Amino acid sequence: MLNITNSGKIGHVIEVNTDRVIVEVSNELDNYNIILNGTLYRIGQVGSFVKIINGLSCVYCVVESFSTYMQTGDIAINKKVINVSLLGFKNLKGEFESGAKITPSIADCVFLIDEDDINVIFKSDVKFPIEVGKNYFSNSLPVYLNLNEFVLKHSLIVGSTGSGKSNTVAYLLNNITTEYKNSRVVMIDIHGEYMKYLGDNANEFSIYDPAKKLVIPYWMLNFDTLCKLFGLGNSLTSSSIIDIFRDRILQMKKAFIDGDLELKKNIKIADININSPIPFNIKNIWFEFYNRGYGTFDKATREFGDFAYLKDEDGNPLSGDAEKLIKPQFEPYSMGANRPFKSNEVQYKNIADNIENLLRNEDFKFVFGNDEYIKGDKSIAELIASWIENDKQISVLNLSGIPYNILDVVIGVLSNLLFDSVYYTLKIDANKFEGRPLLICYEEAHRYLNSGTQNSFSQNAVERIMKEGRKFGLGAMIISQRPVEIPNTIISQVSTFIALRLTNSEDQSKIISFAPNNFSMFLKSLPSLGNGDAFVIGESMKIPMKVKIPLLETVKNINFASKIGAWNQEKPKELSYSETIIRWMQK
Repeated sequence: MLNITNSGKIGHVIEVNTDRVIVEVSNELDNYNIILNGTLYRIGQVGSFVKIINGLSCVYCVVESFSTYMQTGDIAINKKVINVSLLGFKNLKGEFESGAKITPSIADCVFLIDEDDINVIFKSDVKFPIEVGKNYFSNSLPVYLNLNEFVLKHSLIVGSTGSGKSNTVAYLLNNITTEYKNSRVVMIDIHGEYMKYLGDNANEFSIYDPAKKLVIPYWMLNFDTLCKLFGLGNSLTSSSIIDIFRDRILQMKKAFIDGDLELKKNIKIADININSPIPFNIKNIWFEFYNRGYGTFDKATREFGDFAYLKDEDGNPLSGDAEKLIKPQFEPYSMGANRPFKSNEVQYKNIADNIENLLRNEDFKFVFGNDEYIKGDKSIAELIASWIENDKQISVLNLSGIPYNILDVVIGVLSNLLFDSVYYTLKIDANKFEGRPLLICYEEAHRYLNSGTQNSFSQNAVERIMKEGRKFGLGAMIISQRPVEIPNTIISQVSTFIALRLTNSEDQSKIISFAPNNFSMFLKSLPSLGNGDAFVIGESMKIPMKVKIPLLETVKNINFASKIGAWNQEKPKELSYSETIIRWMQK
């Protein structure tokens, strides 16, 4: 039989000490189920909350254990008792304060918490509340976190495969964009999965979509990254080649500004440096390096430009075409002292070949292709605006087609690009609307933010956001199923942890180590959490909380279990992988 009550009273205090309070459950209760204001509660659920009232004081506690006997020395007394630890109290203003400034007294009455208490604990005095889920012990009660703390002090969402991690992220982002009409979020999605969770709330940008394109012009990469891509950073590379490479880039960047009247009015040539985001033509550099390395010469002085070209049938020199990537053709060099003479700069051959390979590689078209943004025909400002100022508040950058060997670089470039976009906007005007906060979500972060990786470009860029982003309104959400692999330099900057089911003991220990002392014992249940169950810990929450994340309709409609059902289907008589191979070739 259910206990129906209007007060929610469950017992009274019988013992108080420095680290816990013991509550005796009322004998008037027939069982451990209570209906309060139409909501069913179960008494004594570990991790649930109760309140202790005496006069004007109201103290909030968390349940640690529930027993049908009380141990006093060697004697076990037949009593139904609940052990609770103190979390905080309601002050005279009706607001929650954490800590044990007020302690209960013997015989104080103990009650279940209701929706008003949830609002006191989680929503009172929170300027920017956002729902993170429902109270685990009463699904009708919403739980709120402070969005300002959550975004600008960074967050970590962890959970094993199938624990409800993607649904949790989508639920939070949907609530944020619904409640805050001009919020903006960028999702770094390396598997191209999040659009099916976010549905109509997001725009996706992909290297395969000509309308919503994801391009990263090579001239946006910093000089060190370009050197790394082209093989200029190894010990075999002559410093003189690197110097010429730097000089050519800088010359072309200055020439680009000098040739644009509008830009020339606003940018001083002297202010341009090697990493300024200004277009230059990499094909011209490839062409020069190819000539230097492979060219043969009419004279022994081997002056650049004095090449010994082969000629076509009409007598025209086959001097090549940089823009079309047509190589010049040279007369074979002589082994003796006669013309044509072999180049003295053969060390340029490998660099020219490396550049050419990337320029011709279809997988790198989003970096080196003929797109109007890459060629500098359209302003990069339009490209960035399309990502963070479109008709949807969430932009998914689908990196699923990016070659794995440059994924680290791409994520680093995107992170720096987004950071600098906000940073330099605020340099113009600290109140400029375009400089409003931006949340960047890093899905499957352990794949590229890995503690075992040295000199990771993405890790350095994300650490920059974690350390400096708050000052400029940039927040990071790190999403991972392997928190133990995330570097401590990143986790140490996180202020809010949302932990779903974790089955790996090392991952569990990593999260438990960040929990408050009076809550760490509850996190030992991480491996037994159900789908969508989560612990929320950190500065965005007034107290740690166990929540239930509602399942979104977009996730409900994904039938993961149906995949294996294909094994029971009838096999067609004719099977062909021809279309598969054609699609594969098309990339």
